[in-house]
Amino acid sequence: MPQEWADGVQTSDRRRGSDRVAQQIQDAVATGALTVGERLPNERELARLFGVSRATIREAVRRLEAEGMVQVRRGVTGGTFVSQPDPGRLGLALLALIRFGEATAQDFTEFRAGFEPETAWWAAKRASAKERARLSALAAELGGRAAIPGLSWPEFAAGDIQFHEALAAASQNPIRVAVMLAVHEAFRQSSASIVHQDSSDWRMGQAQQLLAVATAVAAGDADEARRAMASHVEVNAAAVQAMMRTTGVAAAEEEGSR
Repeated sequence: MPQEWADGVQTSDRRRGSDRVAQQIQDAVATGALTVGERLPNERELARLFGVSRATIREAVRRLEAEGMVQVRRGVTGGTFVSQPDPGRLGLALLALIRFGEATAQDFTEFRAGFEPETAWWAAKRASAKERARLSALAAELGGRAAIPGLSWPEFAAGDIQFHEALAAASQNPIRVAVMLAVHEAFRQSSASIVHQDSSDWRMGQAQQLLAVATAVAAGDADEARRAMASHVEVNAAAVQAMMRTTGVAAAEEEGSR
């Protein structure tokens, strides 16, 4: 274990101890202070470094293991090793971040407003013929789902999410692909939050917006792809904000009636 990382460990924080420990280890991996395959100190040494109990260390390690950040191996040559996380599982961590108030739905919406139009721009520049055809097919399929009476919102939204992931893949940028996979669950939650807007017209509008993106990508028109995606994100952002206002008013009215 690099000594500079151990020297930088913080032993006091307002957050719960296990959360603080897990976050510092995650940060160390992100900055390269800890590398994939590296063995962490044993439980007793980690407890000493962080100034917490061994039970707190065990809880932090369980969280990191669940998130795919570490691998616990048993036996004589065992221990806790830094592992390469599955990008898809990182979305669970982001989802928890949103749920527990450190990041809001508005934060996520702002992220999408910058990230997704640029992803569409790169997809239009780089997508292969196969990827362009897939995006067009997914957009058409979403239009078909919009016309199915009685189709549940989660089933419809799954097609929307699938399109966005395929768009990231078409950008041929591994970082964009990883980020899109990482935010998958948070993206699903954001989609679920606008269920109150749901109607056949809303669904058809969503499908048409994504078809416009797919058409621009197929034509290799990067600027139009970016504009079309920005418009799509803006429409969804407005729906999320309307939902938040409605929820806030309802909560205030409920509080006032007590």
